[in-house]
Amino acid sequence: MKNEMHYDIIGDVHGRFDKLTLLMDRLGYRKEGDGFIPLAGHHALFLGDLIDPKPGHPVPGGVRATLRAVKAMCDRGDSLCLMGNHELNALYFHSKGPDGKWLRVRGSKNIAMHQGTLDDFPDHDDPAGEWHQVWMPWMKRLPFHIDFGGFRAVHATWHEGMIDRIAGRSLECPEFFLGASSKHTAEGEAVEILLKGVEVELPDGVRFRDHTGASRGNIRARWWELPDPDIGYDQLVFPHDPAIPSDPVRPESFEQIPGYPIDAPPVFFGHYLKPAESPLTPERHNVACLDHAAAKGGPLVAYRWKGEAVINSQHYVSSHEN
Repeated sequence: MKNEMHYDIIGDVHGRFDKLTLLMDRLGYRKEGDGFIPLAGHHALFLGDLIDPKPGHPVPGGVRATLRAVKAMCDRGDSLCLMGNHELNALYFHSKGPDGKWLRVRGSKNIAMHQGTLDDFPDHDDPAGEWHQVWMPWMKRLPFHIDFGGFRAVHATWHEGMIDRIAGRSLECPEFFLGASSKHTAEGEAVEILLKGVEVELPDGVRFRDHTGASRGNIRARWWELPDPDIGYDQLVFPHDPAIPSDPVRPESFEQIPGYPIDAPPVFFGHYLKPAESPLTPERHNVACLDHAAAKGGPLVAYRWKGEAVINSQHYVSSHEN
């Protein structure tokens, strides 16, 4: 990486090409063809989850336009893109295992989550169509994380152990692709944590409704902190949720939290759907979540990294700014 290169790190788009267009304009990028041309010395980095608008927030054609824009930028060398959990889910939704069954169950919940993408690609079940011929091979090549030395990026959780476990592996490898389709395998567990986060079980019988209305018995944890032994689930969850009880966290759950050293390079991630009104500030001096709910009513957010070791709130750029 050249020292003079600036990276514009962009949160989860989820097919909101309208917000992506606004954000790229505010970053100084110029629309050309399917994609956007950066300012000299700038490079874009997308944190994954380009696809799957949230139910009730569709932009017809937005998923296709987003994919084409990002791929065009990557092909020109103007951008990089990480794998998100929605790209991972989509790959398995459209792939069958040796037993002929879909690797991701095509139940009502999974279909609803993926419907915005299905609508943009009517040929999604045609092996000769654009979805299978262009987008599935492209998504399989997306990396799970990036470490540039000066900063790091991952879709959900920076976990050194899981990164080392699947180092050098790619979903282009049929054996790895099949193995990672189950979270109960070693490779599947690693991919699950990197792309979907560290999840901690709540006390027996305790459940809550998440943002989709689904009943859940576990929470997404603040993986960068090594919590106090007396902490409650309401303090461990990220982002904050008033529905989470304050019961003390089970001691064995702390073993799941990798932590992130306070002297490590800045790390950027998405995935966690922070409230739309969240301030444009990092979670810690070297930890920042850039998912500000662009998939719903929030802004699409980028961080313009200029080589700093401490994340600077003035370097945030939002699609919602006037």
